Amino acid sequence: MKINSHTTVAPFLVMVDQDQCPTVANFKYSSIDDYTYYVIGGSHSAEAHRQLVKEYPLTPFFKYVECKVYAGITREEAKSLDWDHNNNNLII
Repeated sequence: MKINSHTTVAPFLVMVDQDQCPTVANFKYSSIDDYTYYVIGGSHSAEAHRQLVKEYPLTPFFKYVECKVYAGITREEAKSLDWDHNNNNLII
C-alpha cells in the first residue's frame, strides 16, 4: 500500500433528488444522510477519486470530497451550473 500526501481539492456540485426535496425550504440537515444526491459538476473527477482511493488506501484525503449541495433546482438550472463549473475549472 502507498501513502500519497499530495492532494488537490475541487468541490463537486451535487443536487438533491427533486422528488425528495422539491425546494430548498424542504431541505433538512437532520436528513442529510437519507437524501439521494446526483453529481452535476465534477462527475469527471468522481472516477478519478475512486481510483486514487484504490491506489492509495492509506491516504484519507482521497476518501472525502467537498460538495456544494443544491436543493430545489430544475434540471435546466443543474445543466447551467455544470456548464459553469466545468468552464471555471479549465486549465489553459
